Order: sequence, then structure tokens, then C-alpha cells
Amino acid sequence: MREYRRALPMVILIAGGGTARSDAQVTRRSADEIVRSVDSLASRVVTSGLSSALGVAIAMDGRTIFSRAYGWADATNHIRADSNTLWYIASTSKSLTGFGVSLLAQQGVLDLAAPISALLPDVTWPDGVDPSKLTLATFLSHMHHINDNVFVQNAAFTGVVPEARWAELIPFTSSTGSRDLVYGNFGYNIAAMVIDRKRPEGWRRFLHSAVYAPTGMHQTYACVSCVDQRRIAKPHRSAPSGGFMTLKFEKTDATMNSAGGHLATLHDLARWVIVQMDSGRIEGSQVFPAQAVDLSHALIARHTLGERKRFGPFEREGWAAGWDIGSYQGERMVSRFGSYGPMRSHLSMLPGRRTGVVALVTAAGASAATDLIAALVYDLEAGRPTARTTATEQLNALISRIADARRRTAVDDSTRRSNPQRLRRPIHDYVGTYESPGYGEVTISTRGGALLFRWGVLSGPLQLVNAERDEFEIEIAASANPVSFHFDETKPATSVSIADVAFQRK
Repeated sequence: MREYRRALPMVILIAGGGTARSDAQVTRRSADEIVRSVDSLASRVVTSGLSSALGVAIAMDGRTIFSRAYGWADATNHIRADSNTLWYIASTSKSLTGFGVSLLAQQGVLDLAAPISALLPDVTWPDGVDPSKLTLATFLSHMHHINDNVFVQNAAFTGVVPEARWAELIPFTSSTGSRDLVYGNFGYNIAAMVIDRKRPEGWRRFLHSAVYAPTGMHQTYACVSCVDQRRIAKPHRSAPSGGFMTLKFEKTDATMNSAGGHLATLHDLARWVIVQMDSGRIEGSQVFPAQAVDLSHALIARHTLGERKRFGPFEREGWAAGWDIGSYQGERMVSRFGSYGPMRSHLSMLPGRRTGVVALVTAAGASAATDLIAALVYDLEAGRPTARTTATEQLNALISRIADARRRTAVDDSTRRSNPQRLRRPIHDYVGTYESPGYGEVTISTRGGALLFRWGVLSGPLQLVNAERDEFEIEIAASANPVSFHFDETKPATSVSIADVAFQRK
């Protein structure tokens, strides 16, 4: 059993070194002082209008010292965020899936170094991809060098092909020819397929029984239909008249996938931080082997692109099984962030200090606030004298930037409304069903003089951008995606392109 040195109230000791810092001993702030400072800053994130809701939890020395939800989980329906709120954690889900794989590896059920052709023998891979030279570790570390757009678009957004048939999508991927570490979802979808081969109950039930339950994460779900929808913190956008308007939560069971598909409470996420930074131990019990946690945190591949080596105030070294491995102010940091539309999740820890942070927001532009809150916690815990001043200045700057951006957006929207465009062709020339191999069908219909689309579980209006060029936009996860129709003389559209994917009229 691994022993932990109890953190002293005055002089910081760094785990692993066995001695106090000799270069610059500093005074550790008390838990109460850290809580007061973070609570004050977090309150401003919501009262300033950066986000409709904010969730923050802080873990220190094996316990949760702070957990609070602020603002509205659903502003339109006046549902407040509270301890019962379920937050969508997006790609932070990779930490759960990656640890599940590491646990199986530690148990000898699978080998991270095994070729994927041996782990998924029934899968057909595209030309140019040799599965015998790709290991599970290369998928977990985003070093597979496969263009996975067709797969990820389905798994994360449209849900056209059911998860049980995901193998059918792999032949539609392609080799990139790159040798760089390029972040994506594909590797963790492949990991789920491997778990499904090894565990008859499937990856969802396996994670529930083998990962969530031992941790005491009893309010963590890989489904949407299984929870009260009113508990979910919804995505929001700023309203023209001020405040926020609630957007549709677009995730469904079909798109709650292993790379980005979990809802959890602050309580559960704080426990996940504790058990990870304390090598599988929580509340005096060793619930996971320390070796499994070490394996999950072991660096597999280093970043190859300079711009990927820094994220906000944090340095990034590379990827492990579900985790980013890096540092903050020279100290080792294990983290995982995620975003889906305007929602953002932040989960990080400094294992050497036994301090970790969970922070989540629900509005565009507020994502940087999660990193700012985490940095404040770490700076306060380390006794840095400028911690509060720095955090306040950075938050003021963020508030100003977002206010300016929203003003520009409001002007652009007003200009567009005052100068409406008209379709250059009869509206029914755009209507029809279009299909693309691997991507499924997109149906364009009309209602009340407006064009609408349906693509798997996604649906919504088409916004006209350039009438002369038949260019539109559709919104997927609160992000604009370009749509272009293509015509042949006077006939109806022969095809439509959505985000560079061509769909032919069926």
C-alpha cells in the first residue's frame, strides 16, 4: 500500500522527492482561504454574464474541500444548477474509458502493445492502413494516423450507424500519411470496441461496475434517456435582450460514445480526481490497484507539433491512456478537458501536491474561465503571493473580450436581419434526400417557407449565407457548418456539400 505524506500547513512537501523544496519554500494557503478566494472568483464568472452556469469542485489531501454549482442549468425554464445537476463532460470521458482499458491491461485481460488486428480480428481496414503495425496504445495516444472523420461524425454527432455496427464505418476511413500526434475521438471509440470483445456486458456496463461503482460515482451515466432531463445542465447562448437563452441538448443515447459521452455530478467528478491522484485510494480504501492508475498515467507518446504543447496556462508533454500528461509551473500535471458546442469540462490534478480541480461551464466564451479557476487553486495552494491579483486581472480581461465579441455578433446579426437575402431558385429545387457512403442520408425539407435538415439524430434550420452561390449554414453542437448546393442547369440540386462532405441526390 502506498503511503502519502500528509500535507503540512506551512511548508510544502513534494511527493516523490522526500524533502522539502530547497529552492523556494512557500506558505501553503489553508483550505478555507482557498475556498473563499475560488468561491468569490467563480461567483463573478456567472454574475458577470460569462456563463449561464458554472460547477466547481476542489479536492485536496484525499477529500473534497469545496463543491458548488452556480447559476442556471436551464435559464429559459428557470432551473438552477445545484448538487443534483448532471454536467455533460464531453471528451473528459476519455479518462474513464482509458482507465477502464488500463484496468483490463493490469488484470492481464488485454495488452496495450498488442496489434489492433489481433484485438479486432473481424474488422476490415482501409487501403494504406496496416493494422498489424498499429497497437491499442497507438490509438489511445492519437498516433494511429487515420483520417477518422466519417467515423467520428457518426459516433459523436449523427448516430446514423448504430454502435453495434461501427466496424462497418472503418473501411470508409483513410490513411493521413502524417506522423504527428493529432488529437481526436477515434482511438477511444476503438478502445470501446476492444472492451466489447473482451467483456460480454459491453463497455458501458463494464465501466459502471468496474470503474464508477468502486469509486463511489453513483451519479455518472453514459446515456441520456436514463436520467431526468431537467437535471442536465443545458448549453446556452447569450440572448439579444441580455442574459441567456437555453439551447437544445443535442446528445442522445446514439451519440453518447466512449470518447465523449458521460453525464456526471460534481460529487462524482471530485471523487474521480481523488482516486486518480491518490493512486487508486479513496476514503481509506484501495479501490483500484496502484499499478492500474500508474499505467493509465504513463506517457505513451509525446506531442510532435509545437502549438499542441501548450493549452492556456498549462504545458502539455503528451498522451497517456485517457489523460493529457504535462505540467503547471514546473510541476507534473495530469488532466483531461472536453467541449461540445458551448459546454466545457475541465478536470486536472497535481498529484505531487494531492490537489485537483473540476470546473464546468455551459456558455460559449466561458471555457477559459475553467482553466483560470484551476490555476488560481494551484497558485493559492502553492502560496504564490500574486495568485488572486493575477486571477482577477485575467478574469477582467476575459469578461471584456467576451463582451466585445458579443457586441460584434449582435451588430452582424442586426445587419443580416435588416438586409435579408432571397433564394435564387424555387425553394423546392433544394428539397430532397441526399446520401454519402459512410455518412448516411441528409433530408432537406421545407416548412413555412424555410429550409430544414435532418441528418441522423440532428435536425434544424438552414441559414442562408450567400444566395448567389447557394451557400447556407447549419448548426451542429452550436457551431456553424457550411452547406453548399450544386445544380445542373434548371434541374433541382444534384448534390449538397456539408462541411466538405459531398452528398448525392438519392
